[in-house]
Amino acid sequence: MSPRYAPLVPADELASPASYRQLRREREATRFRREIEAIVDGACRAEAAAPLLRDTFASLSGNLAAEGALSFAGLVPPERFDPARRAYDSAIDTRGSRGSLHNYLNVADAGSLVEHPEFREAFAHPLLVALVAHALGGPVKIIDLRAKDTQPLDVVARDNTLHVDNSPFMDEFKVIVTWTMGTGRGPSGQGLTYLPRTNRLLRQCFVDDDGTAWSDEDSCIFPSQARVDEALAAQARFFDDGRPRVVHLQDIATPCHTIFAASRLVHHRYRTSAGGSRSAIMAAFHRTDEGTGFLGAGDLSGSALDRFLLATGDGRPFLELLADEMPRVVAALAAAASRPGFVVDPDRHLLRDEGFRAWYERQSAGVSLDRLRRATLATAVDDDAPIAQRLVLRIQYDLQGALNMPLYTDLREEVRKRARIVIREMAPEHIRDIVTRYDLAAVLRAQSAPQRRPVSELAEELHGVLVALQRLLSTAVASRPAGPIWGSTDGNAAALSLRRFIVDLCVAAADVADDASLTTGCVFGALGSVLADDLFDLGAAGREITGELFGMYLRLAASSLGERPTHPEKEKLDTYLESVNEERQTAKLASEVWFQAASAEVTARNDDFVRALLRRVLPPGRPSPESGDLGALLADPAALSAHYWKRVVTGKPVAVRFGAADLDTLDGYFGLTADRSLPAAVVRLREETTPGSPAERLLRGIERLASRRGQSHAEACRDVMSRLSTHWPDLVHLCRGGLDAPPLPAGSVLSTLHDAIGAVDEEGRRSRRSSSGVPSPRAGSAEVLLTTAEARELARVYMLARLCFSAEEFRVAQLLAGDPRVRYAVLATHLYLVDEVSRSASELVEAWGTAKVLLPFTEAFVNVSGYSSSVIDLVPNPKLITVVGNNLLPAVAGELLRRDATVDELDADILAAGVQAAVRRGVFDVTIGLFHQTDRRDVVSLSGLSRRVCPAVRPFGAFCQRWLPYFFDSHPSAPTGRTFMQYST
Repeated sequence: MSPRYAPLVPADELASPASYRQLRREREATRFRREIEAIVDGACRAEAAAPLLRDTFASLSGNLAAEGALSFAGLVPPERFDPARRAYDSAIDTRGSRGSLHNYLNVADAGSLVEHPEFREAFAHPLLVALVAHALGGPVKIIDLRAKDTQPLDVVARDNTLHVDNSPFMDEFKVIVTWTMGTGRGPSGQGLTYLPRTNRLLRQCFVDDDGTAWSDEDSCIFPSQARVDEALAAQARFFDDGRPRVVHLQDIATPCHTIFAASRLVHHRYRTSAGGSRSAIMAAFHRTDEGTGFLGAGDLSGSALDRFLLATGDGRPFLELLADEMPRVVAALAAAASRPGFVVDPDRHLLRDEGFRAWYERQSAGVSLDRLRRATLATAVDDDAPIAQRLVLRIQYDLQGALNMPLYTDLREEVRKRARIVIREMAPEHIRDIVTRYDLAAVLRAQSAPQRRPVSELAEELHGVLVALQRLLSTAVASRPAGPIWGSTDGNAAALSLRRFIVDLCVAAADVADDASLTTGCVFGALGSVLADDLFDLGAAGREITGELFGMYLRLAASSLGERPTHPEKEKLDTYLESVNEERQTAKLASEVWFQAASAEVTARNDDFVRALLRRVLPPGRPSPESGDLGALLADPAALSAHYWKRVVTGKPVAVRFGAADLDTLDGYFGLTADRSLPAAVVRLREETTPGSPAERLLRGIERLASRRGQSHAEACRDVMSRLSTHWPDLVHLCRGGLDAPPLPAGSVLSTLHDAIGAVDEEGRRSRRSSSGVPSPRAGSAEVLLTTAEARELARVYMLARLCFSAEEFRVAQLLAGDPRVRYAVLATHLYLVDEVSRSASELVEAWGTAKVLLPFTEAFVNVSGYSSSVIDLVPNPKLITVVGNNLLPAVAGELLRRDATVDELDADILAAGVQAAVRRGVFDVTIGLFHQTDRRDVVSLSGLSRRVCPAVRPFGAFCQRWLPYFFDSHPSAPTGRTFMQYST
């Protein structure tokens, strides 16, 4: 299977042009086209406007060949289309699949529908058939006919990703008829969208060492910004101005009939939440000599051409049957020549300006099915839907997921398509029957908590089970009739299709590289095994294989279904949430605001827990940010800023709950607080600290040590707090004569420490860990009492440890915060961080069964839906800008000052050095008091002190050190410098 996507190339650049049968018969195709043209000429000869009619056919066929698509509005008159539409509505309402993304019906299974001549006329009007045959260069047949209703829905799934159809080694044309559901009006939403003239290219194939050419389904899709750009660039060569053109067929007054080169033209169904619901009929046409079978409809009354297209025909040649229908062809050509709007002008449906930008952003953002699936299942869990119902929902979504199956030059994959569609479009009642028959709800509840294993290991396991199923099927004989799930397909055809499907699924499973494809492969394998047992009666061995496949699938899907096995480390999360949660958002706030501090031991365990989560959530980054969603924004700083703010606004109410200021503009978050400089903080504390209070005694101790040792107040504060943390029980014992004595005021302990600091310095500055002025550590702990006001005042004093920057450093930092390149780097780094963690965060939530596992990261990003919902939609918390401004930028300023450089001389190296300096200077390191409530509301106890180093400081510091300089140099105004790889090393 392919490790990459295949480009679109001209025929002379194909790796194996002989493998493309459409290129081997151009002379024969040209001769056939002339025969069709002669038949049309002969039919037009008796008409008064014969030259115009001939020219019209030539123009229509020429436009189809040149542009790749051709549309008609109102080809079938309303009095004939309306009965067909009503028959369609009745059939799809009663027999449709009612899937997660659409309502699908294989029309061959609804015999009464295809028997309507008016219905057949919509997709097999003789003019459409003549144009398709002319384009394909030979007699044609319909090999697939499906109906599909789609509701307004903002989603990009495998089903509607920008793509070309899975027929690289032959040409396939489709006719699609679209209208607004339940009406006779044309489509008003969910319309066919295509890139004109991309049909002039072919999909590159892969060639093995032995010369075997092949392709696969991933080579047919354009699911990322890089691939969308590739398609637009390929198209651009066919337009003189080199500008992209995207046609979106909607807002058409009457039903729209479109012929398009499905296997070559880049296209998709553009699904958004805007516009009306859409109904559609899709007919796939192949040349009769492709050997790909036929639809197999029963005996049809009326047109012999219809019988040729849909059934086996009556033995008469295609051109003879087409000639019989020439009066209808001539009438349609006359309408095309004279009726305005009958032939749809694609230029009137081009996406322009904001419409094009919205389309481009949506397609560049990639597949969004997982987000929709999570939201739907979360609602089902919140609504307490039965587990079996949730499981059916989950299976329906996973059947629409990624499955990269092989494509062969001999077209043998055509045989598997029926089985593939039967499984993919399985109706909910059929899935529910299987869930009940195999008691999957009970199996799910009995699942033990899965250990996380690499995708490669799980894919190897899946491949092994599927190989066992393939071997079992290779010797089995189909002994049972095909059940209702197969519709009109007989048992022999079902058995052939299913065998081929399992063979090719084995090939696909051998190359699975991501969780989504693994999940889809497991559910297709499990359901395929069920259908195989139903047809072949595989016995105990088959049922064992089915059980293994369902077991694999349920282990992957369990966390989204609300019946989650207990995570093996749930106790660690429970312990964390007891002291740090949505109310007490950090260990520091829990102690200093809520007076509910965890013990130092519990805090240390919580920090280890958070660091372990960080290793799961914070990835190292892709090979280059330009390859992701952020890439399109990097060239435009204004667009980057607007995008950042748009995302912030979405989640600002949640961010404000988690410490962000509620500001109206982005500029406000870049405003540095100058009074956080160390000199300003010392002056403020001297003025505001209550004389004789514990805080005042601590401040005097800090100032005394700073004076005697020539340290800054921040360094002295860290020194004093380290002593307090280490020797707290002994200081308390020293002050009150024993640990069993009643609690005493905190001030006396701090006075003792103040005296001890003096004794240390008078004895020659002995080591603070062994000085005679401070007793050695003693086992046990002790409490002292403070008023709540004293506790909060004390906390303000010991925060001096983090306020380590000079007034000049803050002044320069304010200039840096206003620098466009610095702002750009901060915003891009933050967006990149959130984008990078979104997937791993969702996996974390699935694994733990609760969004509360993301609470340690709220300073960087928040979940728009909150932390009681299982819907995950992460957005930046602008509080991080404040953190960067107050803690990193002053350190960067310090590096500028140390090098005697100006703000204009800031470069990536200085920026990286500043991040290192911030960590080194202790801005993320503080020792805090462990405060607890007492039976008096205005009195709290202090049981000790605990050194707090933000558990995220190392990974977050490394992330900033890598990406802030990178994005700083990525600003459009920056001179070209180092490559991405130089930043990565």
